[in-house]
Amino acid sequence: MTVVCCGIGADTTNVSLRDARVPRIDEDGRFEYVPIPEKTRETDEPLTYGTIPRRTGDGTMADLLASLTPDPDGAGESITDPDAIAAYPPHHDPNFDALTYGEHRPGYVNRLAALDADGTDAVAFYAGLEGADGRLHRYLVGWFPVVKKTVVEADDDPETKREKLARHPANAHTRRAVDGLPYRDDRRVVLLDGESDPADGDDDEVGLLDRAGPQMSTFAAFGGERRGYFLDDEFVREFAVSKPDHDPDSTARADKAGVTRKPAIVCDLTATEFRERLFS
Repeated sequence: MTVVCCGIGADTTNVSLRDARVPRIDEDGRFEYVPIPEKTRETDEPLTYGTIPRRTGDGTMADLLASLTPDPDGAGESITDPDAIAAYPPHHDPNFDALTYGEHRPGYVNRLAALDADGTDAVAFYAGLEGADGRLHRYLVGWFPVVKKTVVEADDDPETKREKLARHPANAHTRRAVDGLPYRDDRRVVLLDGESDPADGDDDEVGLLDRAGPQMSTFAAFGGERRGYFLDDEFVREFAVSKPDHDPDSTARADKAGVTRKPAIVCDLTATEFRERLFS
């Protein structure tokens, strides 16, 4: 019984918006989910920022963007030309339409690989959004129960890697594969597929949420130390967070888990329990 919450979505390292640091939550709780830019143009992804409609207004995702930095940790240069931004593909991961998610970040892979693929475990997603207090916080923005899992090992032979990626044709890691191999071929990759909520089959409550979910972070200082963003104590209690280590009853900074770098957050809940708390 495990739900792994993964940090997703564009942030200030790879995207700049025209009128905000990050997408804002409006008075009805609605928000724009802005996927990160793909690291390479060599992808079979059919979407571009100019073809993704906005969720909270007219126009497309490209209308919100002032620049893209496709590979902020590499040699990628920023893209500022509006036409080039509109033509650029997102890293469509998670793909909430197909309910598929892939991951190769070392801090995530082992925890995702341990999920049971029988609908009892789930993967959830959180993103940085601006709340009513004007601060950037982490909010749950989507989820799905896991019903199919494939782990591509770094030392698999090439044909095995091709066969494993092909099991998840709508996944962004498959779409940007190079000669059928992972874009970063030296890393372990976990691919997860989901399905509608097994509790009642309601598609509206699986995938990308219509409105922002619970706030997961708080901005605080402890003992006069420099302030920062940490897991919210109430979220830790309500969603049975077991990793990273965080004591909701302590007042010491050392006992709090920071969320600035989007850690993998593990909840000791079944998919059904997670759904009940998410929509309670």
